[in-house]
Amino acid sequence: MSWLFPLYLAGAAAILAPILLHLRRRPPQDRVEFSSLLFLDAQTPVPVSKRRLENWLLLLLRCLALILLALMFSRPFWPSEQSATASASRATLILIDRSASMRREDLWQRAMAEAEKLVREAKITDRVAFAVFDRELKPLWTFDEDRQAPANRLTALKSRLEALSPTWAATHLDRALIAAVPSFDSSTATLQKRIHLISDLQEGAKLDALRSIAWPAEITLSLHRVEAAVQDNLSATLAARDTSDESARRADALVRLRLSNTRDSALRDFTLAWQNAPMAEAITAQLPPGASRILPAPPNATNATTLTLSGDKHDFDNRVFIAPPQPRTVRIHFLGKEATRDEASAPLYYLSRALQPTATLAPQLTADEKLPAQPADILFMVGNAPAEGVRDYLERGGFLVVAPSDASLLKSLGFDVTITPDTSDDYRMLAEVKTEHPLLKPFADPKLRDFTKLRFWKHRIIRDARTPARPSGLEILATFDNGHPAILSARLGKGTLIVLASGWHPADSQLALSTKFVPLLYGWLAAAGFSHDPAATLLVGDSLPLNAAQAQTITDPENKTHSLKLGETFTTSQLGLHKVQSAENTQIFAVNLSPEEGRVLPLEPAKLVEYGLKLSSSSEPQNESSTTDQRLTASDSEQRQHLWWWFLIGLLAVLLLETALAGRTRSALAS
Repeated sequence: MSWLFPLYLAGAAAILAPILLHLRRRPPQDRVEFSSLLFLDAQTPVPVSKRRLENWLLLLLRCLALILLALMFSRPFWPSEQSATASASRATLILIDRSASMRREDLWQRAMAEAEKLVREAKITDRVAFAVFDRELKPLWTFDEDRQAPANRLTALKSRLEALSPTWAATHLDRALIAAVPSFDSSTATLQKRIHLISDLQEGAKLDALRSIAWPAEITLSLHRVEAAVQDNLSATLAARDTSDESARRADALVRLRLSNTRDSALRDFTLAWQNAPMAEAITAQLPPGASRILPAPPNATNATTLTLSGDKHDFDNRVFIAPPQPRTVRIHFLGKEATRDEASAPLYYLSRALQPTATLAPQLTADEKLPAQPADILFMVGNAPAEGVRDYLERGGFLVVAPSDASLLKSLGFDVTITPDTSDDYRMLAEVKTEHPLLKPFADPKLRDFTKLRFWKHRIIRDARTPARPSGLEILATFDNGHPAILSARLGKGTLIVLASGWHPADSQLALSTKFVPLLYGWLAAAGFSHDPAATLLVGDSLPLNAAQAQTITDPENKTHSLKLGETFTTSQLGLHKVQSAENTQIFAVNLSPEEGRVLPLEPAKLVEYGLKLSSSSEPQNESSTTDQRLTASDSEQRQHLWWWFLIGLLAVLLLETALAGRTRSALAS
């Protein structure tokens, strides 16, 4: 049984009054002298301590009446299951930031302490869930778990948080909040929903994705900021690495860094050096508060891979990792005579000079009249080269570029075509080029799209063998000005076939001598999976650019190995160098911290309001609305049950009985 107004129960103490009145037995004050009593001795009055209660039943009735009166005014009711459920007035989701910026000072420990405090303050009838986030949200305790074992929530929080620590990932607050909304399941539909965000709320937190959703009006966000005692911070990120010339393939390639200093910082002096390098080779300078500067790295005499910035107390964002130069090997085979490599009129001559090493690719060109024992990445053929083994090479994923003089090779590959030379004495030019096609991707740049100076002296007419129509099964990528195909392509098994109606050497065309030849070749290398573009800067949380067609082994910065099967990916979680080994080569990738994590100054809460979030102060009374809801629920239950009526009826019955009993007692005494 519960009470709507429990303070009235204190009125039950009034039962002391009838007890004291019954104990008080004063002798008669008026003395009447009777002559017949003069010869009797006076009786000594009985002491108060030896007085005994008389008329027990009358006393009990009077005490019971007072107790019933107190109970009636207290308005009793029996709490129903529905009211108990309604008292679980809140569904609370606690989000704890564990991004890289939480590595400063003791922010992580304070965040855990704040989470424990919130869990302790929650009622057993509330629903509580908690999760951590950086780039993604990771649930630790769900509402379903809490519904099944609410008494275990604090133990679960402590054990699961102790097994975690801040990561090196960026703060994607927008993703975390968007992912948190569906956490409120159907069991919390009737409850007040609130998200408690525990974070340093630094300026670098990502918020853009919040523009894509309408924040639910029933969910409020309570901010619990943990701030570092010192907000001064110097940060370093990779701005650029020179890959434009021969120097980019050396260990001392030019590296440019972006250095930043927080606003109102008390710090100015900094030192930038390669790890373990002597101080004589370090750069020492000043950076004003709130400023950013692009600065070239000092000379790298020791071939180190880590640049270190010093000068502040927070070193989580003071290292930049640089992968050593490692051009990727591309095996290219020309099906022809090796002796023609130095003949100025031969196709091999121009291939060998156009395919030069770059910062990212190291082409290895071989030539032989037979297919190599080890399959080449790209195969070039001109004229009447033997067709044996070519079909199998293509079906297994090869890349073949051929300028055939007859149809024998294409027929062996399953294309029913005829190839005849153009007997016209006039040269041809390109009329239509599908620059949007992946095999011609370099020419999507308007600067390379002008083919008006490119002439073809000789070309072959490629047609369908049964009709004079264009060849079936082959896609036309470019045509001459007379309408004949100039470049054709087809997929054969897993491989790619490119057919040229004219060769690139001077006897056939001006292609090898034009500015279009090198971009065309490297476009084909990119289509074969060997991009000439510099490797993108990898940040923690990105996936390594792996070859899905090979099994690979990855060694992370902590020297832990991860074996990947075909098609598997690997998401980075550590700063530093990752070594990727396959059966063919070894690559090293540098993974760095997100530049935004260095922006550690506090984010204004008004910024969140701009994105439509409904904020509530973490200091507002958490129990006021809860108490009000409980009072409304209790009042509703009391009004339905009206138990006080029964106490009133009982009180009236006791009073009637007491009146009757008191009248009889007085009559008996009078008689």
